[in-house]
Amino acid sequence: MLQNPIVQFWFFFSCSLTILLHQFQLILLGGIAVFFVLILLYSKNYSGILKRISPIIKFYPILFVLYIGFSIVLTTDAIDTILINICIASIKILLMISIMAFYLEQSKPSEILIALRSLWSKLNISWRFVEDLFLFFELTLRFLPTFQNEWESIKWGKVALGLQTASTKRVQIREIVKTLPEIILRNYKRSEETSKIMKLRGYGKQIPRGIVYPVQSTVKDGLVFLLITLSFVGVNFIAKI
Repeated sequence: MLQNPIVQFWFFFSCSLTILLHQFQLILLGGIAVFFVLILLYSKNYSGILKRISPIIKFYPILFVLYIGFSIVLTTDAIDTILINICIASIKILLMISIMAFYLEQSKPSEILIALRSLWSKLNISWRFVEDLFLFFELTLRFLPTFQNEWESIKWGKVALGLQTASTKRVQIREIVKTLPEIILRNYKRSEETSKIMKLRGYGKQIPRGIVYPVQSTVKDGLVFLLITLSFVGVNFIAKI
């Protein structure tokens, strides 16, 4: 399959965006075909993908009822037209989410950042704000798992101590509101300490920064990226005719 992280992301994102933007039946059938091909290619990650899309599926009945209610009140469409529209919209959203779930399950967010930094370093342009932007995303990806683990530790710590856990969604939201600022503040202080250490180690003196394990982009990757782009533009152009 696609090895370059940038090409991978562009393939999955362009497929999802094409499905979302158009109601052309052939595009919808093509999206379904892509979905089943991805199932065959990534069958080992099926359980993880199902976990990612299952929360969205649980909200579908609520969205279904709200859509029908608003359509009856705000439009003059017949009930069969409303049902067809909501079925098409549901399939499109589910396909888009599922295709991106395949991407998220088999790739790491840090990989595309490393690939972008590798391309940027080859350009050898001394723009400090671009390096600061890369650093911002890197720190965000670094501290997000820490943030999640800290929240899980607090949650299960209360269970281990025998404290009463939240029984309703409203109580859970109140607990989150009380605990969240403290976790954010601790991670903010950690990010400040990390940025100070990076400055002491010479961050900003050499722009662009070097990369220990750069991602090598080949001519083949460029051709595949161009082919995906041309396919994306062509399909969207034909769909508008």
